[in-house]
Amino acid sequence: MSSPQWRNRGFTAVELLIAVAVLVIVTAVATPFILGTIQDYRLRGAAWQVAGDLRLARQKSVSWGKAYRFTFNNKDASSNPNSYIIERNEGGSSWTMDPAARVYLQNPAGPTYVMIDSTSTPSSSTLVFSANGTVTPTGTIRLVDGRGKRYEITVNSVGRVTVTKVP
Repeated sequence: MSSPQWRNRGFTAVELLIAVAVLVIVTAVATPFILGTIQDYRLRGAAWQVAGDLRLARQKSVSWGKAYRFTFNNKDASSNPNSYIIERNEGGSSWTMDPAARVYLQNPAGPTYVMIDSTSTPSSSTLVFSANGTVTPTGTIRLVDGRGKRYEITVNSVGRVTVTKVP
């Protein structure tokens, strides 16, 4: 048997530099697309979270036979912006938070990814579900991200909640 005349010596420095350069170029091209996708997921996730909590408030109002209200603070609110609470009526004008914590669409101390738009309705920022599941007043909560992309969560008079991506 004869042995090969050359030995495998690995990669040259030029080959490694070319490989690194190609990797940097591919990463630079892909990063904006990946970041946009992440922002899309955040916005869609927030819209479905709000819709799910609205549906939960309606379900609890029917199950417990008590009024529930959904109160939101838009991005321009002076306290607790981009957040909402669900409260149960304990009779008369007495309301108790249910669950016990305010829900923020993002960490209040962190960067703002998803905001409750100030054009959301009703202007009172409160939707009340009665014991039979109907809601007064009806409204549309508009969520927007930093790029201007939007989702709308609409609640009609019978308490039906729909989520729509705004083109």
